[in-house]
Amino acid sequence: MGTTDDPCIAVQGLVLRRFAAVGGAAEPAHVIRPHVAGADDAAVTVLAARVAAASAAAGPRPRTAGLLAELRGRPGRSVSSWLAWPRGADGSCDTAAAGLVTLVEARDRGNASRWSIGWLLVRPDARRRGLGRALVAPAVGHARAAGADAVWTETSAAWPAATFWRAVGFEPAGRATEVVCSRPPCGGEAPEA
Repeated sequence: MGTTDDPCIAVQGLVLRRFAAVGGAAEPAHVIRPHVAGADDAAVTVLAARVAAASAAAGPRPRTAGLLAELRGRPGRSVSSWLAWPRGADGSCDTAAAGLVTLVEARDRGNASRWSIGWLLVRPDARRRGLGRALVAPAVGHARAAGADAVWTETSAAWPAATFWRAVGFEPAGRATEVVCSRPPCGGEAPEA
């Protein structure tokens, strides 16, 4: 399970309860601002393509249609998102986004909220410079300001992101794992996410 030939991987839930662990220091080489639906869709599409091309077997590959749909939310789920834009020498923003984070608020039937980071994408050439942490900070801050006592995410120990999430302060949320498949294990077509 989890090899390049196997469409399934074990994913574990992680939870952040100590919000201060994330920090909030801005990453000076980038401007982080809320995603603007419609206006930023082309930048998200390019970012997703760059990340997908570099992902190979190192983690999930974002599918543009699924990612853009996720940004719009759906009944019972609202999504907030932020983009990171490289800052030019003159202080202007580059036209190609360097990163994206999504924060999902899902409400249960009793109207209780569960907050989770659905996507964190960082362009390969912008990784290992503090940008991931800088993107997670406003998402966690938004959840905290809305009254969240925890923020969740999911990853696999097989993905490089697992080390990142632990460094930011996320901890395993129990021993349970879920098996996620990118296509049906016995062949056939997986739905476009």
